[in-house]
Amino acid sequence: MIFLVTRYLKDEDFPDSSTDVTAVGAEAFGELLGMPADQLADVYPLKREHAERFQQLTGIALDLEKYDYFLEPEAD
Repeated sequence: MIFLVTRYLKDEDFPDSSTDVTAVGAEAFGELLGMPADQLADVYPLKREHAERFQQLTGIALDLEKYDYFLEPEAD
């Protein structure tokens, strides 16, 4: 499984950037989103309640005033 975090400018339909965060692992992302890691199969919006832990896991700070962020699992 590959995990990408994709960033969109607010009110835009096309991504501004996409970053591979696979190294963090499914277990950590499952914990972050409150679900079993083996059920991660959709696109998940990252909200304010995820921001601090997401930054701890990935080193990526979420600018939620300017962008919308989504965690996107993909089959490898």
